[in-house]
Amino acid sequence: MKKTLLALAVASVAATSVNAAEIYKSEDGSVDFYGQLRQELKFLDGNDHDATLSSGSSRTGVKGQYSITDSVDVIGLVELGIRDNTDVNVRQHYVGFAGDFGTIKFGKQWTTSDDVYGADYSYFFGGSALRYATLNGAQHESQIKYSIDFDNVWVKAGWGLNDSDTEQDLYELFVGGNVGDLSLHAGGGYTGEPDSAGANIDLENTYAEFTAEYGIGDHLIGFTYYWAEIANQNGNESIDENGFSIAGIFQMMEKTALYGGYEYTTQKSNNFAFNFDEDGTLIYVGVEHKFNSWARVYGEYGYGDGTTLGYNNQGSDSQVAPTVADGESNFAIGARFYW
Repeated sequence: MKKTLLALAVASVAATSVNAAEIYKSEDGSVDFYGQLRQELKFLDGNDHDATLSSGSSRTGVKGQYSITDSVDVIGLVELGIRDNTDVNVRQHYVGFAGDFGTIKFGKQWTTSDDVYGADYSYFFGGSALRYATLNGAQHESQIKYSIDFDNVWVKAGWGLNDSDTEQDLYELFVGGNVGDLSLHAGGGYTGEPDSAGANIDLENTYAEFTAEYGIGDHLIGFTYYWAEIANQNGNESIDENGFSIAGIFQMMEKTALYGGYEYTTQKSNNFAFNFDEDGTLIYVGVEHKFNSWARVYGEYGYGDGTTLGYNNQGSDSQVAPTVADGESNFAIGARFYW
C-alpha cells in the first residue's frame, strides 16, 4: 500500500530502519540486512476463483552508508527477489553519494515515477490509471537518479542510459511538497523503446501527472490525474490515455484500516487502420491490520470492467498485462513479515 503523504512517508522510513537487522556499525558508517516475506492467497475470476497460494514478491537485501568526508556519505544497496515459482533475481543494485547537495544513485533501480507513484492504496488490484510503466515495468537496468529535499519541497529526477540501444531511453522529473496536511506533486517523463527486433516499431511513452493527497487526522484521501501518449514513431500510430484515480484510507482503530479506490482510464487510438476508443474501470476495497511495525495481514476485493493497457501495481510489485474485463470480480488475502 502506497502512502505518499509526506508525514506518513517519514513514518514508513523510520519503521523500515527499526526493522532492519544491523550487521555492522562503526563511527564511519553501518550496514543493515533487511527483508520482507510475503504470502498471498488469490481467488481470481480468470481462474474460475480457484485458490492459488504463492510467495508474492518476497525480497531480501543489504544496504550500507559510510562517511567519506564530514559532509559526504557513500551509499549502496543490493536487493534480491525471492519467489517460489522463479529463480532468485536482482531487484535493485546501486551505489551512490549523499550529502547537503542531495542524493545521487547509479545502477539498477525503480523509476522515479514509481517512487512518487500516485493515489493507489491497494495491495493487489489497483494502479490501472497510473500510466508510466507500460513499456518499462517501472524499472531500469542502467539508471542515474537524483533527489534533494528542502523544508517543504522536494525534487526527484531520473536518467536511464540506453547502453548503445540495448536499454530504453528514460527521462523523468518530479517536484512535490506539502502545505500543512495537503501534499502535492507533479511531473512527467519519457520512455523510448529501441527497435532492437528490426520490426520497424519504435515505441515511446510520454507521460505527465498531478497528485494531491490530504490527511484528515489518521485518515487519508488522494486524487491523481495521468496523461500519456504511447506512440510508434516509425508508423505514426499513437494511443492517447487519460487516467483518473481517487482513493482513501479510513483508520477504524489504531491498528486496523479500511481502504478503497476508484480508477477510470480512457484510450483513444490515432492513425491506425481501424481507430478505436476504449475505457476501463477498476474498483477495489480492502482492510488491513498491522499487528506492529514488522507484521500485518490484509484482504482485498477488486472489480474490473473494460479495457486497460499494461500497468504496474506497486502493492503486489507486479506488472499487469493489457487486460479486457467484463465485470470481473477478484479476491485476495495477504500477509507480510518484515525485518
